Amino acid sequence: MSGEWMIIFVGIIAVCMVFITAVIVVIGLQTLKTMKRVNEFIGLAQNEISFLSTKVALTLHELNELIAHFKEETRALSDKSKLSLHELHDLISYLHDETKSLALKASNGIAKVTIGSLAIGALSQMLKKKSN
Repeated sequence: MSGEWMIIFVGIIAVCMVFITAVIVVIGLQTLKTMKRVNEFIGLAQNEISFLSTKVALTLHELNELIAHFKEETRALSDKSKLSLHELHDLISYLHDETKSLALKASNGIAKVTIGSLAIGALSQMLKKKSN
């Protein structure tokens, strides 16, 4: 009778192990799918931020040139108007520099997230190989 109980007990343990292995495999597959989607999203976001930062830099550069042109054309304006125009030029130059800085920080942040997701994907694949 004790042999039968031992066989039943071992059978229950085997069924539990198969179930746990199946759950781990399903979780691993879902993780791989999620990592693929995350990588696609990060690539898309990186491209969009790069495009936007380039467009902003070009627009600010054109504004800066336009203001420089206006400064040359407005020599006959009063001193107060000239001072305001110089302040506006300085403000746009400052915005231009800050936008470049923010674009670089955003690109660095996205690069870090990309590296992290690649590391998690590699770890997931390694765990998947070990579970098989």
